[in-house]
Amino acid sequence: MLVDFTGYAGDCLIRGHLDLRSERLTDQLHADPAVRLTDVILESLDDGRRVAVPEFVVRREDLCAVVAAGPRGTRHLRVATTAHRLQAQIGPYTVLGRLHAPPGADAIRSFADRDLMVPLTDATIAYIVAGIVEVRDVATLIINRELASWLRDAEGIETGRPRLAVVDGSLGRS
Repeated sequence: MLVDFTGYAGDCLIRGHLDLRSERLTDQLHADPAVRLTDVILESLDDGRRVAVPEFVVRREDLCAVVAAGPRGTRHLRVATTAHRLQAQIGPYTVLGRLHAPPGADAIRSFADRDLMVPLTDATIAYIVAGIVEVRDVATLIINRELASWLRDAEGIETGRPRLAVVDGSLGRS
């Protein structure tokens, strides 16, 4: 199945099409160390310049985030979760979204224990292109846990008790 792909790398935005061979995009990102895209437009964060290429391969380790596209996966494999609002800095991107964790689980610890690519729902991603702040809302944003420099429990902001985890290559426990 061919799906639209929007990726956020450290220096550019990547838009194109991906041949989705897994049940969900997150599964494919975990399985493949690189993704091959077609009909690609690369947009520089520095100056906004765009370059179109017929094919492009991006390594998973270079992706800060990816907009989820395609099916959600098998319904009978879904489990009950509680949504936790988290904010994170991943490369040049600031992200706010809902992490789904088991009921009663600590959100930051749950994030640290996840696979490399972590989905957040009701997400907002903010970044700067050519000196102008861009903000995008997406239904689901898959973020690269290993590229996060910090993570904050956004629900704690309202209670006056935000918990911050500083990342030094691997997410620190708070």
